[in-house]
Amino acid sequence: MKLFRLILSACALIMVATISPAVAQTQKGKLGKIQKYIDDATGNNLVGVSVYIKSPKLGKWIGTSGYSDLENKERLKENDIFGLASIGKMYVAVSTLKLVEDGKIGMDDKIQNYLPQEIIDGFATAKNVTVRHLLGHTSGLYNYNRNPELNELYLSGNLKLDTLSHMDALRKYAYGITGHTKPLGEYKYSSTNYLLLSMIMDTVVKKGHEKFIREDIIEKYNLKDTYYKQTPPKRLVDHYGDIDLNGITENLSAQTIETTNWYSGDDGVYASIEEAANFLERLMKGEILGDEILKEMMTWNDEKKPDYGLGLMADKAFPYKFLMGHSGRGIGITTDLYYFPHQDMTVAIFCNSGLRSASKEYAKTYYKMRNRIIKKLFLF
Repeated sequence: MKLFRLILSACALIMVATISPAVAQTQKGKLGKIQKYIDDATGNNLVGVSVYIKSPKLGKWIGTSGYSDLENKERLKENDIFGLASIGKMYVAVSTLKLVEDGKIGMDDKIQNYLPQEIIDGFATAKNVTVRHLLGHTSGLYNYNRNPELNELYLSGNLKLDTLSHMDALRKYAYGITGHTKPLGEYKYSSTNYLLLSMIMDTVVKKGHEKFIREDIIEKYNLKDTYYKQTPPKRLVDHYGDIDLNGITENLSAQTIETTNWYSGDDGVYASIEEAANFLERLMKGEILGDEILKEMMTWNDEKKPDYGLGLMADKAFPYKFLMGHSGRGIGITTDLYYFPHQDMTVAIFCNSGLRSASKEYAKTYYKMRNRIIKKLFLF
């Protein structure tokens, strides 16, 4: 891992050197095409898109298109702040692993050592679940966040989250449900895992996990445009979606802020695209976690066909060979943030149009844009 870190540092030095005319021409061609792709997307369903790219060959580039505020026609800016949706899990995983490094949490401790007996009794497999299982989504615990009843109540306006405690969310929408789960030890993405991680942190840190993330992660690493469960005071984009499934974009900022500030551990982070990308880059360089624990974080559920490590998504595929990072999907936000180690490249795509609970045309536009960006970066 130290060698990996030295390689990354060397690449960073190369990037600040003068770019040759040939590289400059390649950069102009590829990035100009990518700008066209995001312009096409914001001309067809998506409200605003920001793309961050950084590599030794292309340098650093941020492209934006569309609006941060559709109603008032305010153009999206490079330093605007987005809700990150499930990318927040990466920050929570880092926070948990910090506490593992400090000896306050044991990676292979049973979660019953930290959580109320009610929670252990509420799930059939919980007595055998460890912290590692939660981090890697291999606990077999039902995903409360995808419970149809909960989603219907919220999307129809019949549930206000300030009336629902996290314990009640588990009681009503997760306990005793075994459908759509997998056996202990097998990967199945579930936001319940990260809600429980936040509860575990609350038991071992006197100031609570929220303050720990704000002080020991956000403030410690000088993240000026990053917030956890706090609405940013300025430059927050409006968030849009189509929860009526009628193909008409509606402003879902109030709902997006409400859910982002309510979620605990499984969401909750706001950041600008550059600062989020920089956080991932620093994590990859070993500036945030030590070598041993970072290696644990990059232990994948399946080495040949990886899906997830401990707070990091992963994929092996053509044409990029390998990526790791995280993505997020919400009713008013779509985010992808990935590092490609073979190319020493970071790519982030943030969009203030949500794909979750929206008509398929929104997803079609987003994934067409994303696929075109990937092909342009790695094939042509």
